[in-house]
Amino acid sequence: MKRLHTHYDNLKVTADASDEVIRAAYRALSQKHHPDRNPDNADAHRIMSIINQSYAVLSDPQQRRAHDIWIAEQQRLALQAQAQRQQHSASQRQAQLQHRQQAVAAYQRQREAVRPTRPAKYALHAWRQWLGMALVVLLPVAGWWWWQAQATPAAPAISTSLSATAPNGQALPAAKGYVAGYPVLRQRGRNVVEVDNSGLNSGIFAQLYELRGGKLTAIRSFYIPAGERFSVTQVGDGDFSLHYRRVDNGEWQISAPWLIENTERSGQYRQIDVKL
Repeated sequence: MKRLHTHYDNLKVTADASDEVIRAAYRALSQKHHPDRNPDNADAHRIMSIINQSYAVLSDPQQRRAHDIWIAEQQRLALQAQAQRQQHSASQRQAQLQHRQQAVAAYQRQREAVRPTRPAKYALHAWRQWLGMALVVLLPVAGWWWWQAQATPAAPAISTSLSATAPNGQALPAAKGYVAGYPVLRQRGRNVVEVDNSGLNSGIFAQLYELRGGKLTAIRSFYIPAGERFSVTQVGDGDFSLHYRRVDNGEWQISAPWLIENTERSGQYRQIDVKL
């Protein structure tokens, strides 16, 4: 999987770097690459512009949070595409193997159908004919199968027909509710996230993500039919966003992020309304 280049890379810091570390890295890079210190470097202005842009994003809490969400989503999509490529390659190899087996079986049936009472020279001639036909069929199939095994296929188009299954292969429930095979994590608060799907004409597979330490984690995964609502309960403090996929066309979308804080310690709670 190709490594994603981010603003953290531009400032040469890690994704969990503190504000002080980011500020110090910016100062060091500014002194090193400032155009006044590099009058003979034609790229100095471009490099300094990149450094300034990255620092502007990472020094602002809202912009940094949005950048972290974007990084996590790109990583999730890359892993999903990699899994689809592997599945596609395996399916192609299986299909080629089945085709090869069918060709061999057809050849054997045709060979058995040859009359044993024919004179030897005619039997030998017929056998050579069947062998030639088999080679015509099998050689291209074997070449294609070998090429598929060696080459890395391009990423296939994402299917637009989800049917009634979640990305993990589990069947979506008949009514709204959590999807089997996904963990229910971090049940540590009294906050409620109310997801309203009344505005869509399609059911959705949705995942509530929490951003922590620069990493997105799906803490709840559930299904909501078209026109209905679903309440995600026992949500604590944190930085959240909702990722959901329409059942009718497979399109992924992400809600605006929201922040819940100081509710666990105070014992109070909030209701977050997310309208799709």
